[in-house]
Amino acid sequence: MSHYDDEARAEQVKAWWSSNWKALAAGLVLGFGAIIGWQQWQQYQVRQNAEAARLFDDLKAALSADKTDDVRSITDKLKSQFPKSPFTAQGLLHVAEVAVDKGRFDEALPPLVWVADNAGDAALRPLAALRQARVLAQQGKFDDALKRLDAMEDGSYTALSQDLRGDILLTQGDRKGARVAFEKALASSDAAATRETLQRKIDDLADAV
Repeated sequence: MSHYDDEARAEQVKAWWSSNWKALAAGLVLGFGAIIGWQQWQQYQVRQNAEAARLFDDLKAALSADKTDDVRSITDKLKSQFPKSPFTAQGLLHVAEVAVDKGRFDEALPPLVWVADNAGDAALRPLAALRQARVLAQQGKFDDALKRLDAMEDGSYTALSQDLRGDILLTQGDRKGARVAFEKALASSDAAATRETLQRKIDDLADAV
């Protein structure tokens, strides 16, 4: 390549750069901006998770000390500030569990309803609905419990929900309906111990055809 070719190539590069440097600079700025923005978002998420985790720990301590006002205040913060955090759903499930253990069934229902309707983790919603139905059954509100089970979608909790349905129907004197529910539960269950229990329930209703 001659000296003149080099000069021509250099002039072409200069001309291209003169026409395109603004677009390249803008692209670099946008690229760096996107990287910085993503990093800031990640840092924000880390701070949010850390704060939700701290509140979750505070909630457990308040529950252990039976500080009702503190429990209410903390759960309100979790629901309003971190509604989709797994710490919020788990915290409310824990609140309901403690209330049930103490026989405070009325206190257990609101957190279960909230998780069933709002949990960021979709897998926790049917679990909360199932526990809500159990609490309603414990209160003797069998029709309400059945309605809650009716609203649940079939899925990983089918065996448990059908087992509970069978128990409720049996309590109401519907032996045939109970047997059908237990059979559905058996068909959906993989656990050997659970299947054995369900089979005994079905056998006890051999006359319900």
